[in-house]
Amino acid sequence: MKIITHWLASFSLFLALPANAQLVILQYHHIATDTPPVTSISPAGFEEHMQLLEQENMVVVDLKDALAKIRAGIALPEKAVAITFDDAYVSIYDNAFPRLQARNWPFTVFVNTRAVDERHNVVMSWDQLRDMQNHGGLIANHTQSHPYLIEPPQNTQLADWLEMEINGAEQRLQKELGTSHKILAYPYGEYNVAVRDWLQQQGYIALGQQSGPVGTSSHFQALPRYPAAGIYANPKTLRTKLYTKAFPIPAEQSVEPVLSTDNNPPALTLTFSSTDLYARQIQCYSGAEGAIPTKVQQTGQGIQIDTAARGPIKAGRDRYNCTAPSKNSPGWYYWYSQAWINPAVKNR
Repeated sequence: MKIITHWLASFSLFLALPANAQLVILQYHHIATDTPPVTSISPAGFEEHMQLLEQENMVVVDLKDALAKIRAGIALPEKAVAITFDDAYVSIYDNAFPRLQARNWPFTVFVNTRAVDERHNVVMSWDQLRDMQNHGGLIANHTQSHPYLIEPPQNTQLADWLEMEINGAEQRLQKELGTSHKILAYPYGEYNVAVRDWLQQQGYIALGQQSGPVGTSSHFQALPRYPAAGIYANPKTLRTKLYTKAFPIPAEQSVEPVLSTDNNPPALTLTFSSTDLYARQIQCYSGAEGAIPTKVQQTGQGIQIDTAARGPIKAGRDRYNCTAPSKNSPGWYYWYSQAWINPAVKNR
């Protein structure tokens, strides 16, 4: 009965949505050639990405405004894209900012406030952040010290830890920049249900690092982004991700991403309703195994996906990505991603 209720609710929501109530969010870190490859893209590569957005007639939008419209069910421009950067590295100011200014495109920078306060030479200063804010940049919260939020220090309550790391950083942004957007990017993309629920109670929107587009039914304390650096910097694969739609999976189906010894490999069940995708072509993947067993059941308008990796997740972080082609929009794919965190791996 519960599954049927989910199907009916999500189908009604799907029918009520405007056609373009969705958003692709790109995530970058370093824009440089002398920084860790896994989180870097060269200035030339970043320029190639910007040219790709132009060539594909993507509409670069302000993140805060776009998310507010999605929440309200207001249609965004077709092919809406938001550009984000984590960690406020100075290479963003030197190598990305001029290219964004030249196009008059908005963007968001998520800041670890302690690194700025301590004047680390690889991150921007408050003056540079103010300059970006004055020229189309939204400066938002990435905690004070970029910790694993799911692992508070010994003898520290989770709520106290989050108050210090998140609200403390928000207060520093308010003091230095005069703004408080209450939009957080999780360090390392890591969160658990307790952290997610605390943020919801505090009125924050939060973004992870699992892939996929944002839709009206997305959980607004676990929003996806597409990493676009390192192994994900290839323009050909990036172009595919630009043409994605959000599965209409209700936010209440968001699950605990932190693995336990008796839940590894994790099983994932998703239920939703849609008439715009080919259910028989739904396939899920894991980072370690590629395509994984995916069972799809269809009853009327209801669809249920059951999937799980064949073996335990051994990496510190992994994800299941599920995709399916759209019927009514040739060349577009539905995409949903579930992040997994393996706390047994201490240095993730």
